[in-house]
Amino acid sequence: MADKNREHIQKLREEANAIRKQEEARARRGRVLTQVGIIVGAVVVLGAIVLLAVFGSTWFGKKIELTADGAVAVQRLDGSSVEQPIEVVDNSAIVVGAADAPVKIDYYYDYSCPHCVDYHEQTGAVYNDLVAAGDVQVTYHAINIVAPYGAEAAAAIASTVAYQPSAFFEVHDGLFGIPGQTQTSWGPADYSSALSQLGVTSEEALAAATNGEFSGWAAANTAASREAGVSGTPSIFVDGELQQTPPDVEALMALAGTANAE
Repeated sequence: MADKNREHIQKLREEANAIRKQEEARARRGRVLTQVGIIVGAVVVLGAIVLLAVFGSTWFGKKIELTADGAVAVQRLDGSSVEQPIEVVDNSAIVVGAADAPVKIDYYYDYSCPHCVDYHEQTGAVYNDLVAAGDVQVTYHAINIVAPYGAEAAAAIASTVAYQPSAFFEVHDGLFGIPGQTQTSWGPADYSSALSQLGVTSEEALAAATNGEFSGWAAANTAASREAGVSGTPSIFVDGELQQTPPDVEALMALAGTANAE
């Protein structure tokens, strides 16, 4: 009888141990699933934060409305200047030059891009000469893919074009001329001050720069540039065709010859 009781007790213990092990295994699975859920949840939250940081102003912010329609003096290589029309299309592209110019150029650049700074220094005057002569119409696309201050500088040029388009080239050249090390620490108020020093007198333009009215403009332009096939700056399209390398001075002057031959 005692042996049967011991066997019964042993059997109960074994069953209890089996149940305990099952419960422990279930608890471990529960903890793993909970940890995985926490990790996944954290990733989702982090992803949402990143998306909001990048696209929040586009999704939920005030839609940027940038328009301009006026004239700007464009300097020739001989020092003279010619007034040409300037306008903004699609809230993003700044178009300078005669509508009937035989050659159309799309110029994608980033104010924070060192290559763009060098390229502007080497060719900016030639672009202007071609526009002033009526040989080329240039559509400027300010995007931002290098450093954050490029977006702030783009907002400054947008403020200028929106309220004082005649100052476009003074500001455009001026922003390229300010060292990147200086602009790195700048905010909207600093750019507003720079605009004033570069000849912008419009109170609306200065206020727009100070208030960051066009702070999300470069981000929207950058998204559109990717759809156009732009992967770096400077990127130049001539009559809709992306150039393998940005045209140098000689290539640009050849465009003038092409234009005059038509």
